[in-house]
Amino acid sequence: MNVHIYPSYFTNESRILRIVECLGKYRVFNEFLIIAIFRKDLPAEEAINDNSRVTRIAPAFGRTITGKLGHVIKAVGWYVAAFRKLLSLPGLQCVNCHSLSVLPLGVLAKWFLKCKLVYDTHELETEVVSSRGLRKRLAKIAERLMIGQCDAVSVVNHSIAQWYKEQYKLGKVAVVRNMPKVQQRKIAATGKLRALIGVTGPEERIYLYQGLLTAGRGIPILLDVFRQMDAKQHLVFMGYGDMESTISAAADRHPNIHWVPAVPPEEVLAHTSDADVGLSLIENVCLSYYYCLPNKVFEYAACGVPSLVSNFPEMSRFIEESAYGWTVEPGVATVLEKLRSIDHQSISDIRKHIQASPVRYSWESEEAALLAIYSSLGYAIQDIKPIQ
Repeated sequence: MNVHIYPSYFTNESRILRIVECLGKYRVFNEFLIIAIFRKDLPAEEAINDNSRVTRIAPAFGRTITGKLGHVIKAVGWYVAAFRKLLSLPGLQCVNCHSLSVLPLGVLAKWFLKCKLVYDTHELETEVVSSRGLRKRLAKIAERLMIGQCDAVSVVNHSIAQWYKEQYKLGKVAVVRNMPKVQQRKIAATGKLRALIGVTGPEERIYLYQGLLTAGRGIPILLDVFRQMDAKQHLVFMGYGDMESTISAAADRHPNIHWVPAVPPEEVLAHTSDADVGLSLIENVCLSYYYCLPNKVFEYAACGVPSLVSNFPEMSRFIEESAYGWTVEPGVATVLEKLRSIDHQSISDIRKHIQASPVRYSWESEEAALLAIYSSLGYAIQDIKPIQ
């Protein structure tokens, strides 16, 4: 059995689902369990397929205690309940921890159950916006103490891999980029996004931001820029987050600014395909953001949509490598100037280049890197071809 631990309600954690599906497809493990956090409106036990399931665990104690102290007690209660679950599992071979906050559970499982431990961090954990002051210092100490216990460490891009190698003197850090699954070679425009915002004219251009609507993602910059853009240049936010009300208020005042609530994961590409340009203007508010390579740029590419991204190491590396778009320093003046320089012909040329490219930036291209991690740990990979 292979267990994956992630401190969320597990409603849309696509990376973990892709990992589990791949490991099952190549029969690295025969059974998978995802440990998540209990929520009343979600099932405590949920089957993903015949050999994979999610268990949402409630704290062992402290559920009714409120306030900051109650939050701490409930967190400890959840760790206790999750560890009890691990101890009860027969044939546990490997634990994957997808966050620093649950890495202690993985270390304990390795000590007590003699299983393998994989640390698959989805970002630069100790260098996020919320990690400051004492919290940041404690996180760094904890990661330094525990990372040496891991049998493998996997991250989402090369800049973060290099940081981990240098910071913790690690010999090897695997890179498995966070790309979407793409079955079709070419995803045609569907008209779904244009219909949602009421834009039908071919001369009207759509710039799409998809994903989490929160601070540090360039949203205030984009709102300020598109207040100054021509009325036929439309900015569409598709997603959810704490900046929904800000975006909605701007949309009420400006007819070329729109907010579309997040669509189901299986519908994302069908809506993205309507865009003319995809946006990923991350701000340099923390090292994790500076080094990031958002999944959205690969989703844009999968739909043949050029990207305008921040001129940061990983995003600019992707644009230089692929020639799938443009880079810009994230600021109102620089973004406004760049957008005004992008014409119909340049968008058309890049779209044709993306569609003609022999390279596929999709999850299927990352599976070999994922399987290599488990091969290095001694697990058998049945065949390089998927087992039907």
